[in-house]
Amino acid sequence: MDDLHRNLKIAIILTTLIFFLEFSGGLFSNSLALLSDSAHVFMDVISLVLAYGAIRISSRPSNSNVTFGYHRFEIFAALINGLTIIGIALFIFYEAYGRIFNPPPVKGFEVLVIATIGLGVNTWAGLKLHGHHDLNIRGAYLHILGDALASVAVICGAIIIILTGNSAVDPALSILIGAILIYGAFRLVFGSARILLEFAPKHVNAKELKDILLQIEGVKGVHDIHIWSICSNIHAMSAHVLVDRIHVYQTEALILKISQLVRDRFRILHTTLQFECAECAIIETGHEISHDG
Repeated sequence: MDDLHRNLKIAIILTTLIFFLEFSGGLFSNSLALLSDSAHVFMDVISLVLAYGAIRISSRPSNSNVTFGYHRFEIFAALINGLTIIGIALFIFYEAYGRIFNPPPVKGFEVLVIATIGLGVNTWAGLKLHGHHDLNIRGAYLHILGDALASVAVICGAIIIILTGNSAVDPALSILIGAILIYGAFRLVFGSARILLEFAPKHVNAKELKDILLQIEGVKGVHDIHIWSICSNIHAMSAHVLVDRIHVYQTEALILKISQLVRDRFRILHTTLQFECAECAIIETGHEISHDG
């Protein structure tokens, strides 16, 4: 975690410098593609700052008011980040539309130099953040990856402008960068919305989970299964488990077995189980409890 904190701090500093370099360079060279890329870099800075803040806040211990801790902060940060990027992309489309039919002259060499520097920084930052399962860190990584691809496109555009003098490629590249932004942003927004709306994690199938639990010795039925994510890498479930008439202490072995199974198979860390006795239910109500999930 200390390495991640250090890498995030360095990435924030470097991407901030790249933003100012690309923004001023875009104004100087009259390149909308470079200005669009600077907007992408600016969103990278915001994404990295949110990711760093989310990690620090989510590490706070839980308390009587916040019983699950502050892990959901990372999801709110990712959602805000994604929505903001969509707005930036729409603005880029608007500006590119005005330029594509009447492209102004662009200084290709200056664009080439600045975009190459940006590509180097984004490549370094992307390698440092690659492989993390945290949704907010993944969001920051996607920003940086998209910006690296955008820098490659800007470099290619600058070479074309230098060789041919055709500056129409500049607004065309802006549209491409905007499309990259939109794609990554929608994935981020939908991923965040799934967690906030408490959808089951994509890697967990409730029917498959129920069938596996029914194979455990002593489990006669499972119903009222609820599966959700607290954040991108912390998943929870609750369920009613039907068993024969047994002593309370005998349920401890079942709790350990079920908890270990769902942890290993489905990466579910928090498990809440309510045990019910089929025989008791029949005596009290006159009919058997439904086993449907």
